Amino acid sequence: MINKQLTKGYKMRKAIVIREEQKTSILPVIGGLMIGFAVIDFAASFAGINLTSFLGPASRFSPIVFGLIGSALLNSK
Repeated sequence: MINKQLTKGYKMRKAIVIREEQKTSILPVIGGLMIGFAVIDFAASFAGINLTSFLGPASRFSPIVFGLIGSALLNSK
């Protein structure tokens, strides 16, 4: 009885659902890898291992730079 009152004789249409697959971008993957490298570089600096010696005196700030660039790439769409 309730069902007849809601539809009142109208035919209901079937909904067609189209699923769109989400495309994964490579940029967040690279960003995650850069953040991981920044963490490893920071931890290795305490052990006395300089992973970014090719940067010269700027290697002191390389974990910060790699982390910031990685987080920017991770948040990009």
